[in-house]
Order: sequence, then structure tokens, then C-alpha cells
Amino acid sequence: MPADLADLERRVETLERAQRENAATLTWMSGTLGQVRAIVDDHTLRLQRMEDDGRRTQHELRGLREEMPGIVRDALREERS
Repeated sequence: MPADLADLERRVETLERAQRENAATLTWMSGTLGQVRAIVDDHTLRLQRMEDDGRRTQHELRGLREEMPGIVRDALREERS
């Protein structure tokens, strides 16, 4: 049975509505992915700063560990004087 004009118009309208919904979804996804990317970049920078702070703290603790005997020795000498 051949499709009549009303049936074809209904199908076209359905396809057009689906296309608009897909376009809206893609627009939303694009914006959302952009926000996610910005958050990921921010978190990556924060983690890098934390790693740098951790390395600096380890370096400072190593230095303190090496200097501690001299600090204690000098404090004891001053106390005896």
C-alpha cells in the first residue's frame, strides 16, 4: 500500500524533530565536555603543585636530618656555657 502525502509529511516531521533533538543533545554534550575538560585541567595543575610541594618538603626534611646533630650539639654547648 503506497504511503499517502499525510503519512509522508508525518514521517518528515518526526525525522526533523529527531534531528533537532540530536542537535540540542550534541550542543549540550559539547558544553558539558568543555566544562569537564576545564575541571580536569585544574585538578591536574593542583596535583602537580602538590607533588612539587611534596618534593620540596622531602628535600627540606633531608636537609634538616643532616643538620639536626649540629643543631643539638650547638644547643647543648650554649646550655653548658
